[in-house]
Amino acid sequence: MKLASAAAVFLGAFLLFQVQPMIAKAILPWFGGAPAVWTTCMLFFQAALLAGYAYAHASTKKLAPRRQVVVHLVALAAALVTLPILPDAASVADAALWTDAASAPSDSRSPVLAIVAVLVSTIALPYFVLAATGPLLQAWFARASPGASPYRLYALSNAGSLLGLVSYPFAIEPWLSTRAQAWVWSAAFGAFALVCALAARGAWSAPDVVAERASASPAPTSQQRGVWLALSATASALLLAVTNQMCQEVAVVPLLWVLPLALYLATFVLCFESERWYSRSWNLPVLILSLTVLTQAAALGAKVGIWYGVPIYSLGLFVCCMFCHGELAARRPSAQHLTSFYLTLATGGVLGGAFVAVVAPRIFTGFDELYLALLACGVLALAFVYEPRAQRLAKRRLWHPTLPALIAVVLILGAVFTLRMLSRSQAGSSETRNFFGILRVQDLPAPDFSGAMRYLTHGGTRHGQQYRDDARRREPTTYYGRPSGIGVLLDELASAPPLHVGLVGLGAGVIAAFGRSGDVYRYYEINPSVVAIAERDFTFLADSRATIELVDGDARLALERETDRRFDVLVLDAFSSDAIPLHLLTVEAFELYLARLALNGVLALHLTSRHLDLGPVVAGIAGELGLITLEIATPADDEHALLDARWILVARGSELLARPRLAAAGRAIDLAGKRPLVFTDDCSNLFAVLK
Repeated sequence: MKLASAAAVFLGAFLLFQVQPMIAKAILPWFGGAPAVWTTCMLFFQAALLAGYAYAHASTKKLAPRRQVVVHLVALAAALVTLPILPDAASVADAALWTDAASAPSDSRSPVLAIVAVLVSTIALPYFVLAATGPLLQAWFARASPGASPYRLYALSNAGSLLGLVSYPFAIEPWLSTRAQAWVWSAAFGAFALVCALAARGAWSAPDVVAERASASPAPTSQQRGVWLALSATASALLLAVTNQMCQEVAVVPLLWVLPLALYLATFVLCFESERWYSRSWNLPVLILSLTVLTQAAALGAKVGIWYGVPIYSLGLFVCCMFCHGELAARRPSAQHLTSFYLTLATGGVLGGAFVAVVAPRIFTGFDELYLALLACGVLALAFVYEPRAQRLAKRRLWHPTLPALIAVVLILGAVFTLRMLSRSQAGSSETRNFFGILRVQDLPAPDFSGAMRYLTHGGTRHGQQYRDDARRREPTTYYGRPSGIGVLLDELASAPPLHVGLVGLGAGVIAAFGRSGDVYRYYEINPSVVAIAERDFTFLADSRATIELVDGDARLALERETDRRFDVLVLDAFSSDAIPLHLLTVEAFELYLARLALNGVLALHLTSRHLDLGPVVAGIAGELGLITLEIATPADDEHALLDARWILVARGSELLARPRLAAAGRAIDLAGKRPLVFTDDCSNLFAVLK
């Protein structure tokens, strides 16, 4: 039984965590590519984990060993029937309804329920069975081998989880299509079910009586359970809050989904494998430093940069989770109360995840949950210092300088959090937060200090800016000035008959400044808060001479429905803090764009990004479809409030793009030594386009 149990625990944990980025990537395009899609998926997975642990706990306490085996084998068989794990047409249609303007009566729209519905219909039962199997097998192992510690199996489980998670972006995603991934995973689940059946033979040989034996050790007290809950919830909240911060303020790439969770799991592996990995004597001083540096990094926001931000957030999260999980491992109960312990940990995980994914976006306008999670970590550390068991440690010389430092850090964190709450109402600045992220509107001096200017930013990305004085408020700025790719194109077409222009992504509506009388500018915007801000805080839409149409929802889904629409120019400007949803940059998406373009129409792609080089993708798809391309890159110009901008124009023929003005402004796509790439709906790899 030992070998079969170990194999089943390891493989189950491997599949449990490999499916998380796999299914999240599969559904991400249908919800606009927002970072909160991953946060919502994480909350669902934590809730499913809790359900699995609750079932395992109830089964071991209420059922005889043989009945436990029968019930679990039936659950395994039921899960096998639901394979393979891909969203079906009905699930996708349900997601589409939630991104349709008709189902979105207000700015408070959030597709959280739609995401959960898709996950329930796709992965819920297999995930539930995987989650329950680990605690069940450990309980069966403890019954069959009274002298052995089942917590070694728990460490093995976390090692499997870590390997499953890390292997996805490096060994699975780059080589297999989404559909192939689902079939391979489903086949592995079948193998897992077989190994589980072998492991169940040991439990089957146990006496067929209800496992209600006299307690060999006292049951955990309410206070002990409360400490488990607090530590687990704090670690979970830190995980999701740090992930949000990294994705929103640094860069939105799949690696930043996997990296924090991998570090979180690594601390579980270390702390539950052996006591030698965690000690307060080294962790507390490093924890104090980590809390301080993380607070500084969070305050800097996007200014922290990717090369400083990712290591700092990652190391800080690792240290904080080592503290939480090290203290949990030190407080673990005897094997008799193992399933109860796991159930409490899972409950804490759900509470922490729900706070970040559901509660925080409704009570905070910024990512203030990170400060609160850091504060909770500091308060817990301070409380444990004063525990009776810590009294002997307090005599060590190391604790004399660190205790005042810890108190100071906790007070500073509390003060920073309070000041952030009080500063939200400051004049000339406002923040709006919803499912798609945080939008900031600020009144600041123009880049050349020639006057006042209003700025719109999403995370670390500028989405538009406008002069406040009447004389210059109609000037196109940011990435859309007259020298830019879109500026040169629209100026070249200024003498043409009235244009039908489609625009994917609204921002502040700067491009509307080019609109002429008779033109129709039709914007597609998935974030309702962006629409509200563009209409309320900026005047580009109101000032435009063109007719402005606004379509709320995912652009690709909307374009698929509008079968009779033809644009002279279709602009792709769908940024979300340096993230272009990849479902807008695939062969299938380009085929849709061509179907919605007039015969001589032009597709204009805005590809300015600090972290991604999407030129090779456009070059690859254009080559695949036989299209002509022209890249126009322009430098920043403070005098005219322009930023560095990279545009690529794509057309069926070269007639328009070969005109002297366009040809003089542009060049062939700069591949920067990379080969052209072809992304499809079923296969894409962001690692290949990281700068």
